[in-house]
Amino acid sequence: MVIVMVTVWFPHAKASEAGKMAIEASKKFPEDKSLSKKLLNNAISATKEGYKVISAFEVKEGKLKEYTAQLHKFLIFVAQSLEGYKYEVETMSSFVEAMDILGLKPPE
Repeated sequence: MVIVMVTVWFPHAKASEAGKMAIEASKKFPEDKSLSKKLLNNAISATKEGYKVISAFEVKEGKLKEYTAQLHKFLIFVAQSLEGYKYEVETMSSFVEAMDILGLKPPE
């Protein structure tokens, strides 16, 4: 199982604009449920640097390349339109898969 976690940041003063851009980007790049399952949808916190938003998705088997391409189109679209918008994409493996990569057998 591959999990992709997306974290975005934007300035406090851009909150309304960020919301509008998220709606516009969602219409232009709609979620494709054949690629992933949403685990965490836009959990938002206010920090002293601005707003921080976290989402997480479980990517379906064999769909990582296609999912990542669509995700980056969405993120770049917003970043080009919203000054101060930053994002980070983390691709993670499950504990069992990580152990397997290391040649170890996870505890039962």
